Amino acid sequence: MTTRLVFSLVLFLSVLPAWGHDLWLLPAESVTAGKPILVRANVGMDFPRSEHAPDPALFKRRLLIGPDGKEGEPKAAGKDGKSGLLEFEATKPGIYIVGVETQPKLITLKADAFNAYLIDDGLPHIYRLRHKEKTLDQPGRERYSKYPKALVRVGNGGGGDPCKPAGLLLEIVPLRDPFALKPGNALPVRVLFRGKPLADANVGWQHPGDGNVARGYVRTDDKGQAHIPIARPGLMTIRLTHMTRPKAKDYEWESFWTTLTFRVP
Repeated sequence: MTTRLVFSLVLFLSVLPAWGHDLWLLPAESVTAGKPILVRANVGMDFPRSEHAPDPALFKRRLLIGPDGKEGEPKAAGKDGKSGLLEFEATKPGIYIVGVETQPKLITLKADAFNAYLIDDGLPHIYRLRHKEKTLDQPGRERYSKYPKALVRVGNGGGGDPCKPAGLLLEIVPLRDPFALKPGNALPVRVLFRGKPLADANVGWQHPGDGNVARGYVRTDDKGQAHIPIARPGLMTIRLTHMTRPKAKDYEWESFWTTLTFRVP
């Protein structure tokens, strides 16, 4: 029985469902205070390459927190190639937090595809539950939504708190300023779900060129905290999928996806 179960896990890893894509908000490499700033919304698995352009006007929520702590809303600025565009004006230097929330969507995955997704996205406890209940041969009826966030540093100095929670349903919150770190350091983070620390969450990180698989994963402790290695300067993202089982009329499972993207100096 154990041998068959392990073989099944390996097999399922090779058939990850194509819909299981992250949503990233990508800050521009060079930004200036007093000028419009574009943030790209990209969808895919090979960070940061996008497979299609989401429409920012269809996002359920768009959020901007400025260096003064005041909240606003970035403008939906259409599309450019395979990227959706968000735009805001940084009136002063400092750190800006940009986040969005997508509209929930329903999907039904065939049994093998759903099982593969559970294992690949760090949800083996859900897989084990289906195995225990003898439902591995049943499709997965799921509702999902995504909550990406980006940190944008404008100029040098200025205010802004990169460690401030944005109030997204699921989010990764830095516990240190990522822009003060160097390669070789580690970034402590806390995962919040509905405003409370989320323990045993499978947090991964990626750099451009890592391909479809995260460079590494770590589990959060009972305080929802984990340490993410900073390997090199430039763009990087931290990602997480969390799943619950509401057993609603139209779906049995509900998943929540989040990413935190920034540029290491």
